[in-house]
Amino acid sequence: MEMIEKLVSRTDAAYQRWLASVTDDVDADGVYVYCRESLPERNTTYEIGEWLTGYLMIGQDGDRGFFLRCDGGGPVFRADLGGLGEVDLEVVAPAFEVWLRSGFALPSEPEPDMPLTADVYIDRFPVDGVALLMRARKLLGAYWRVGDLRGYLAAQPFLAARSAPLYALRRRLEHAPELRPYLFYATGHGLEAVWPADSPESR
Repeated sequence: MEMIEKLVSRTDAAYQRWLASVTDDVDADGVYVYCRESLPERNTTYEIGEWLTGYLMIGQDGDRGFFLRCDGGGPVFRADLGGLGEVDLEVVAPAFEVWLRSGFALPSEPEPDMPLTADVYIDRFPVDGVALLMRARKLLGAYWRVGDLRGYLAAQPFLAARSAPLYALRRRLEHAPELRPYLFYATGHGLEAVWPADSPESR
């Protein structure tokens, strides 16, 4: 509780004023913004201090959390709770006060060109790419035994993650270009690249 209070004291003034004015979580069309009493349990449950040091989880929308950086100001961020790290954060609003005035509205989502979740496979990996596969294991949060990695490489394509959040995975690949050619998701007509070769960022 003391740690949460310390983090709250370092957030921007508009958030602190709002927090002092509410006694229950606020439900804004499925976006829940926590009252002060909910903050310790929510931040502890999702181990926010471990994955996002210096951030406070202030709300939730299903499996996505909303965060403030505890440095006196800055944007409201959003990230999938299954893939927490600073590289996974996206800006929802430039400041808490702006988000509050909007009624906690969310930015419009891009038209999906792939499902929200799907089984992810690894394919076309170099057969001697054990070190690279270790990086893929970390990116996917998988728990493959090191002794099994050569067997996986020999059995490609192999299932790497079930029902993975594809948009979060694509965002992580922005910072891992060496893994982009090898991650695919299952569709009704075979495997599709998580990071298409014709993506502008690939050029």
